[in-house]
Parts: sequence; C-alpha cells; structure tokens
Amino acid sequence: MAIIRSRASRFSINMANDVLSKIDRTRGAWYETEEEIAAGVKWGREKARLLRWVRSQMTMRLTLRERRCVELYYFEGLTFREAAHRTETNATSVYRAVQRSLRKLRQAAAESEISNHPPRKRRVLSSGARKKIFP
Repeated sequence: MAIIRSRASRFSINMANDVLSKIDRTRGAWYETEEEIAAGVKWGREKARLLRWVRSQMTMRLTLRERRCVELYYFEGLTFREAAHRTETNATSVYRAVQRSLRKLRQAAAESEISNHPPRKRRVLSSGARKKIFP
C-alpha cells in the first residue's frame, strides 16, 4: 500500500491546542506596546501631513521637468540614470534638476517654518567625485 503525502503536510506541525496559549506574546519579535503603536500612528499622520505639504510645494514652486525628476528619483526610487532614460535626457541633467528642486523646497520650508532642522551646508563635488557618480 502506497502512502500519499501532500506537500502541505511537510510543513505542518501537530501539537496540543493549549501549547500556543502558554507562549508569552510579549516576548515575540513583533510585539509592540500600546505606547509604541500610538507613537507609530502619530508618526504616520505627521509623515502624511509633510508629504501633502511637499506635494503642494512641488506643484507651486517647481517646473514640470523638475517635478518629474523628483518624482522619478524619490517617489519611484529610480536611479539618476534610469530617470534620465525615462525623461530622455542624461543623468547629469536629472541630477541637477533634483538638486535645484531640493534647494527650492528647502527654501520653501525655511519660509514656512515647517522644518525644525538647521539648513544644510552645500557640498560641492570635485571632478573626481562627479566621475564616480556619473561615469
């Protein structure tokens, strides 16, 4: 007589019903206290508010090309080279558009006092660093 075993049965574990009730749930890897959950929800709401602000400022202050480059790079997660392929330009142009857009958005944040962070210092890339970023 042949024993037929399904694939699903290889991954099942038989145990008594009361075993799971004895496990301390607060020691699990994904356990969160009520305070942690509330802090996460609060941060999610704040993040959504900031994202709405950024989107509105992008519409008001950036050109269509700058807005497209920022969306491709930050919101879709493309590299400068991939964004350049989509916009039919080169990677350097996308990089410059993104940097120009960030300057405009930082200026808007400073004017509206939305940012509590000190202004960042502008970093100038050397020609050697540019070659590494944009081969």
